[in-house]
Amino acid sequence: MPIATRLLCVPDCVQIGELTLSHDQQRKAVQRKTDILSRGGYVERQVICTLPIHEHMTQITYVVSDYATIGMLRAQGTPVATLGSGTFLCCPERNQILLQRRSAMTDLYPHKLAGFGGHYTPDRPSLGFGPLLDTLIEELNEEAGFNLLDLNIDFANDLPPTFFVLETDTGGVQFTPLAFALTPEQADQVKGCDVEGGIEAFHLVNDLEILLNQENWSQMGYSCFKKWRELRFPVQKNWNSSTFN
Repeated sequence: MPIATRLLCVPDCVQIGELTLSHDQQRKAVQRKTDILSRGGYVERQVICTLPIHEHMTQITYVVSDYATIGMLRAQGTPVATLGSGTFLCCPERNQILLQRRSAMTDLYPHKLAGFGGHYTPDRPSLGFGPLLDTLIEELNEEAGFNLLDLNIDFANDLPPTFFVLETDTGGVQFTPLAFALTPEQADQVKGCDVEGGIEAFHLVNDLEILLNQENWSQMGYSCFKKWRELRFPVQKNWNSSTFN
């Protein structure tokens, strides 16, 4: 799979079972889960894609696993194609991109810059837009304090250019519309999440040296930014305000 695969539509997601483990893997997964819970953490269910990603796909099949099991498999050197949704927020009138500075408490890429997003879990209540868009809406609410529905998006027609982006470090894939534009008033409403991380704004000209330094980013975030810049910073199709200078 390429790092970024353009999508022609938003795929649906269909469960085909639970992840099957060997006896030894099951024992190690249980131990990892016990360790996480003993530290006051939580182990949410997550899903693993079972189909190769391609531009014409209309459906993703997955098996269900959990955070502890996935971490155990990755610690053994096995890439795991977990499924998530994410995006960038930007303010064209200020020439800004709004990013998350990941918390020190996160397991992956602490203190690094990233977009907003998270894993699809089969336990999420439906918002009626399909699993990938429902996940995107909920993750933006959680991590940025922003309701994507306030932008009056017609998800069938107004999405920005949309990709599946591969995180080669882990094998994870993320459904990623690039990106959503906010007015200055809306941008001022964006706030961080103590657990996930705070919000930082970067100027797309004056701070370009920072943004182009891969060492400042999570792997997924950097791949998404490179693709967004390559496309010349597109946003949702029904955006009527000013664009980037």
